[in-house]
Amino acid sequence: MAHQTLEELAFEVMAIRLAFLIIPNITGAVHVMANPCYSYHTEKIVETGERLHKMCNLLDPAFDTNRCVMKVAATWEGLQTCRQLALCGIKTLATTVFTTEQVILAGEAGCVSMSPFVHEAKSHFDEKYSDEMPLLRLCVQVQQLYKKRSINTKVKACAMLSVDEILHLAGVDALTILPEDLDKLQKGTGCVRLVEYQYLFGGNSMSDHSDYPSYLDDESTYRLDFARSGQGKGQYKLMQVVAIFSDFQFKGEQFMKAHQETLH
Repeated sequence: MAHQTLEELAFEVMAIRLAFLIIPNITGAVHVMANPCYSYHTEKIVETGERLHKMCNLLDPAFDTNRCVMKVAATWEGLQTCRQLALCGIKTLATTVFTTEQVILAGEAGCVSMSPFVHEAKSHFDEKYSDEMPLLRLCVQVQQLYKKRSINTKVKACAMLSVDEILHLAGVDALTILPEDLDKLQKGTGCVRLVEYQYLFGGNSMSDHSDYPSYLDDESTYRLDFARSGQGKGQYKLMQVVAIFSDFQFKGEQFMKAHQETLH
């Protein structure tokens, strides 16, 4: 059992309480992020999933934990954790997905959903940085691939930078949309015409993925194929976003530590 600090536990409690505030306003599931600092540590992510469910029961015994989905970074270790947690009845979402290799392993691992990042994380935090290769078509190809292979994992696209990109993805299983973009969509006119013109699900965007093997029990092949994907761009983007998310985790825990008197 991994040692946890009071600040880390408090951070998890706050995340669950936030989820409880959202639950009355939705019909589906809420998402709680596993500590991104554990992204390369299978045992710690498993313990986190089990602990979050116990916390949910302690904080609200009436809460249906089937509506709690833990977000896990789509590293090899993270996706193997999703496989273990699925066997325990704990639902997971594979996040920080940039490559087809991650897509296939997330489906094989039994994730209820997975989130391709249309833009790399840096694009959202550095106004001077421009991601020239948004992964819009990956979202389409992923959904078609899952359907072809009869995989139940849903595609939950995220990290779009404009309403136009959201409209391009009309037809995807689910979208993570910023409040300001929701407001623009609500106030917009001619959206039907725009969607008919722009959306990517109308044509045949399927690439031939028949040559992709099963990665579930083949770590060496997965790591090699993932490292080569996009000449290393996928691996770089994953490492970048894990570093960014881990920094947010660290800052959150530092905030908790600075307010320790209120945690006791």
